[in-house]
This record gives sequence, structure tokens and C-alpha cells, in this order.
Amino acid sequence: MKAFALGMALALAAGAAGGTALQAQKQDSAAQKQEAKTMLDPVCGMTVDPAKAANKSEYKGTTYYFCSDHCKRTFDANPEDVLKKAAQKKK
Repeated sequence: MKAFALGMALALAAGAAGGTALQAQKQDSAAQKQEAKTMLDPVCGMTVDPAKAANKSEYKGTTYYFCSDHCKRTFDANPEDVLKKAAQKKK
């Protein structure tokens, strides 16, 4: 019961500040979902939304998403080399 009262007090205080705690929580959740939806193109390093990716390839059980057909062709020609280079860029 105390937790509920505290939650209500926080929500009311947030409402007085121009928004509700629920709205802030929804915004944070939406931002986290957007971040989770993006992947890195292993060829060029560009951030790609899988739903909007130009193309994709499966390699050793992992799906890789690409910003362009050119990046997909580069990957498909030598995936091991592309993945090694991508790993080195992260260091």
C-alpha cells in the first residue's frame, strides 16, 4: 500500500512538472526498443534497422543486415575477412 501511495505521489509530482511518470516510462521504453532494433552493417559499420535493411545474409547461424546491395555482395564474397575487419574496428 505504501508503494502504491509513493507511486501515486511521484506520478502527481511528474504531472505537475509537465508530464506523467507513465509518459516518461513509455518514452524510455520506446527508445530502448529502437536501439534494440538496430544492427551494424558489418561491411561499412552503418547502423541498419533490420525491418528497413536493403538486404541480409545468413552466415553460421547469424543473420547480418546491410545498408546496400554492394555491402551484401562484399560480405558474401568473403564473410570471414569482413567479420575479422569488423572485429578489429571495435578494438
